[in-house]
Amino acid sequence: MRTSVVFLCLSVVFLLSGCVGAPPATTQPDMTFANFTPIQLDVVAVEILGDYKPPLREPNIEHTFSTPLYVVIENLMKKELIASGSENVLRVIIEDASVVREKLPVTTGFRDVFLVEPSERLNASVLLRFEMVNRLSPDVVLGHAEVSAKRTRTLMEDASLADRDRAYFGMTEDLMCDLNNGLMTVVKNTFGKKM
Repeated sequence: MRTSVVFLCLSVVFLLSGCVGAPPATTQPDMTFANFTPIQLDVVAVEILGDYKPPLREPNIEHTFSTPLYVVIENLMKKELIASGSENVLRVIIEDASVVREKLPVTTGFRDVFLVEPSERLNASVLLRFEMVNRLSPDVVLGHAEVSAKRTRTLMEDASLADRDRAYFGMTEDLMCDLNNGLMTVVKNTFGKKM
């Protein structure tokens, strides 16, 4: 009798554990850059060149983001840089848009049961090169500038998928704010339309 009750209880637990679904998928809002002011440039066209090629393997993880960093950068450039001149072309070259995962040392053994420690650091790096060229002779660079940004996030060892998605999104959002500040200072002063 006793084994029947134990078997029945274990069966019920086993069946109920199958009813638990996967954790809900997290969705992050789209970055619209509505709070950024577009920059009027003294060029006839803006060309965005994606020179950065993600390695698609560890320790790089930018390709695992719901929207990879290089895609967000391209969207920012298309939204923020407005060609309103009569000659010359501005090339925007995405040289770096990487996010590298770095494993951190964690306590092992008996103490590990009672501690929740940082287990990895995400290091993001963006480098954009801007070149103004004559549209009739594109090999002649008339002016250039660079804008870079770096951000770091640390994840705890018990971070859920939702925690990771929030960290990726927050880091990307912070990087876009940093890039916008660079656009408003360096790019606007160098290539902006004079009023």
